[in-house]
Amino acid sequence: MTTRFMLSGLLLVAAACRGGKEQVDISGAPHMRPAEQGASSAVYFMLRNPTADTLVLSGVEMDVAGSVSLHRSVERDGMSSMTQVDSVVVAPNDSVAFAERGLHIMASDLHTALRLGDTVVSRLRFRPSRMDTLRIPVRE
Repeated sequence: MTTRFMLSGLLLVAAACRGGKEQVDISGAPHMRPAEQGASSAVYFMLRNPTADTLVLSGVEMDVAGSVSLHRSVERDGMSSMTQVDSVVVAPNDSVAFAERGLHIMASDLHTALRLGDTVVSRLRFRPSRMDTLRIPVRE
């Protein structure tokens, strides 16, 4: 069952890490688009690494989807396609954009429809053993 929460204001990752580590910053109006059950929806946001360490995003988990993966949209010979990526490296004090026609998170085989105003909880997995939680609003 999908856990949904109402959300207001700006979003930051709720740090799941302990021991004084700095939080990963999420900005850029994080969101997913509405989608029907069984369909797919992409996640867009800006991921900022305010730490002195290189971060490696190695996966994403969402209870709302049958599969979740990191993708990059590419255009070749006038044709657009998506390729799966194994991980995303974010250098210290740098940012990576998850945007349309670029890098994004793809949630496929949705277990339930995503409606305007819903919020999807996802877990961002970083190497070697860090997990942060992100609440993503569904909007146009």
